[in-house]
Amino acid sequence: MSDLGDSSANDRWRVVVLSNIQGGVVYHLAASVLQPLGHRIVGVVTTPGPKRIYDPAYLDVVANTPPEAEVLVTSRPSKLASILREWDVDLIIVGGFPWRLPPEVLELPRLGVINLHPALLPRLRGRYALEWTFRNDESETGITIHRMAPEFDTGAILAQVAVPIEDDDDADSLIRKFGPLLPDLFATAVARIARGETGEPQDESLATDTPAFEPEWRFIDWTRPARTIHNQVRSWTGQRTTPRGAFGDVDGEQLVVLRTRLGDAEAAGGGNTPGSVIARGSGSIVVQCGDSPLRIVEWELASERS
Repeated sequence: MSDLGDSSANDRWRVVVLSNIQGGVVYHLAASVLQPLGHRIVGVVTTPGPKRIYDPAYLDVVANTPPEAEVLVTSRPSKLASILREWDVDLIIVGGFPWRLPPEVLELPRLGVINLHPALLPRLRGRYALEWTFRNDESETGITIHRMAPEFDTGAILAQVAVPIEDDDDADSLIRKFGPLLPDLFATAVARIARGETGEPQDESLATDTPAFEPEWRFIDWTRPARTIHNQVRSWTGQRTTPRGAFGDVDGEQLVVLRTRLGDAEAAGGGNTPGSVIARGSGSIVVQCGDSPLRIVEWELASERS
């Protein structure tokens, strides 16, 4: 773990976590680093989110927060500053919180507000970073801990780590790769905050955004290359409010294609019409794409999805 310096020389921080990530992951990550230093997480704020992106994960956050931390469930970010002021907060940690924080919240804690973002900032700013990681066919991604600024994901970087993306990776496997790296990453950010460091400014010339997908992106066009369709399927991650899987017509049935695999189909094109089924078994369906076959290894009938 990164050197956190002489914690006895630091004052004791009062910390609040803002998060909608299931399992209370952000709380437990912060606690594993901060509590041995004598710092205290005094509260957790979670939310159902805006109506258009309602997220029931807040219930799981509440269930996984220990009783020693006060829990606030709110859909009124305008009220946050007054509540946090009562909690006398020194540092705010954000991870997967769907509301834009008002300026008075960002200005409130003396040590600032930091955020965990699932991409290598300044690339892939915004809510849908993981989804666009796959859509863009990125060869690597990572986690960035940065100071929060009024504009989303633009603040100075405190710590960052990269992980490679393999063809068989999906959102779940990437998140598993992130897990072992997070404690050291967070410890690095905490040490820099304790030393009064502001972090490195982001290079705006490298910045990209992650808007919500257009509805058409969820429907498979088998004339596209196999790799494009593979990335399309895994870009519908099933994480938070993003549904899982893309819709595709296969042998006259509409499927929700949940997982695909490149490069292991037993046929290699040979004049097959895009969308035609080359092989079908109990555990896979091989479909011809615009350039080569693609193996579907997990699917549901769209008619059976509730």
